[in-house]
Amino acid sequence: MIKNNMQQMIQEILKIISKEEIEKIAREVGFIQRQGKIQAWEFLYLCAFSGLDISKNTLVAMSANLNSEINTEVTTQAIHERLNHKAVAFLQEIFTRLLNRIALSDSKIETAWDKHFDRIRIVDSTAFQVPEMYKEEYKGSGGSAQTAGIKIHLEYDLKTGKFMHVDVGPGKENDNTFGSKINETFKERDLALRDLGYFSLKDFKALDDKGASYVSRLKPNVAVYLENDDLEYYKNGQIKKSTMYKRINLADIAMKMDAGEILELKEVFLGRIEKRKERLVIYKLTDEQLKERKSKVEKTAKKKGIKKSENTIKLLGITMYITNIDSSILPNDQIYEIYSLRWQIEILFKTWKSIFTISKVKPVKIDRFKCQLYGKLILLILSSAIMFKMRNELLNTEQLEASEIKSAEIIKQYIQKVYLGLINTHLKACTILVEIYVCIKRNGRKSHRKGKKTFFDILGVSYHYQEKVCRFAA
Repeated sequence: MIKNNMQQMIQEILKIISKEEIEKIAREVGFIQRQGKIQAWEFLYLCAFSGLDISKNTLVAMSANLNSEINTEVTTQAIHERLNHKAVAFLQEIFTRLLNRIALSDSKIETAWDKHFDRIRIVDSTAFQVPEMYKEEYKGSGGSAQTAGIKIHLEYDLKTGKFMHVDVGPGKENDNTFGSKINETFKERDLALRDLGYFSLKDFKALDDKGASYVSRLKPNVAVYLENDDLEYYKNGQIKKSTMYKRINLADIAMKMDAGEILELKEVFLGRIEKRKERLVIYKLTDEQLKERKSKVEKTAKKKGIKKSENTIKLLGITMYITNIDSSILPNDQIYEIYSLRWQIEILFKTWKSIFTISKVKPVKIDRFKCQLYGKLILLILSSAIMFKMRNELLNTEQLEASEIKSAEIIKQYIQKVYLGLINTHLKACTILVEIYVCIKRNGRKSHRKGKKTFFDILGVSYHYQEKVCRFAA
C-alpha cells in the first residue's frame, strides 16, 4: 500500500522532474540550444540537489561534486559560463511549474473543521539580508540606502500542505500589497488566517463578499465604534450622522478586564465606520504572558530604532481578533487556537533557514546568486511536497503525527537520492521514498509538551499518542 502511494507521488513529480521534461524546458527558455558539456538535468542537480550553495561553494567544489556524484566531467570555466541569465530563466521556469502543477490531492488530512472549511489558507513572509551589491534589484527594508534584502511571501493550504502562492522580491515590499493580490483566488468555504502585516479592512470585505472566512489580529491603532443609542436629530427630523456611532476606548476596556478573561463585542464597526459589522474578541493576557510580550516589544523597538505610541503601550495587555465566523461555529475560547495555526508557516520558514540554509549568501555575480536562490526554492518545494505526503501517510497507516522539523532534516539527507532516482530509474525513486517514510516513522514523530496542543490537536485530527487515541472536537 505504501509503495503504491509513493508511486502515485512519483508520477506527479515526473510531470516536471524527469530528464526529458527538464531538457524540454531548458530548450524552451533558451538555456540549452545545442549539446554542451553539461546537460540541463545535471545543471539542475548542481543548483538544487547537490547539497552545495552556489554562491558559497567554489567552482572547484562544484566541478568535483559533478564528477564524484554523477560521473560528469565539467571544467570550472564551463560552470562559470553557465551561471548566466538564461540559467536563471531556466530555474525560474522549473520553480514555477513545480509550484503550479504538483497537485498531491491525496495528501489532504481529515479534520473536525472539514464541515465548515475546505481550505485553511495561511500567508506570511520571511526575509533575509543579501550582499549590498544587489541593492539595485533587491532593496532592503531598512531605512538605510545601503541595505539589500530578499522577501519571500508564501501562502499555503494547511490541510494539504500545497504551496498556493510564492512571491520573491526585494525586502522593502509591503506585506499588505501581496495579501490584496491573492484575494481573487479565494472561494466560498476558504478560511484565511492573517497576521497584522496583512491587515486590510478592504481585503476582509472582499473575502466576505466571496463567502470566505477570516480570522485576523486587530491593529491597535484602528478605531472601533458601536452603534449609538443616543441619537441626535436636526430640526427637519434627519439623524445627525456624527451621532450614529460612538467610538469606544479599548484601553479603558482592557483596564476593567481580569487576567485571562475573554470579552466578545459582536457588532462593531472599524476604521472609517463601514456599514459592515465585525465580530471583535478581546483576550486579556495573564501576567506571565504580558511580561513576555513587553520583553519582545522592547527588543523589537530597540532593534528597529522606533518608539511605540502611548496607545500601543496601553494595549499591550490585550490581544484583539476580528472574524466573520459566527460564534456557533468558532466560540470565543477557540479563536486563539485557530489563529495559532499560523505558527505552522513559521515552522516552515525555520526549516528553510536552519536546515536548507536559504539565507546564507556570499557576494558573487547576481546571476550566480539567483541560480542559488531559485535552486533552493525548487529544493524547498519538492522537499515540502514529500514532507506533507509523509505526514499524511504516517497518519493514515499508523495514526501518528509527524514533526515538520524532524521530517525536513530526514528528507534533506535523502533528497539528492530522490532526484537522481527520478532522473535514472523511477522504481529507485519509489524505493527511496519508502525508506524516507520508514525513517520518519522511526525518528520523525512529533514531540509533545505538557499543556501544549499540537497542530493535529487543534484541528481535531484523530491520532495515537502514547498508546491512547486523542480526539479533539471543534
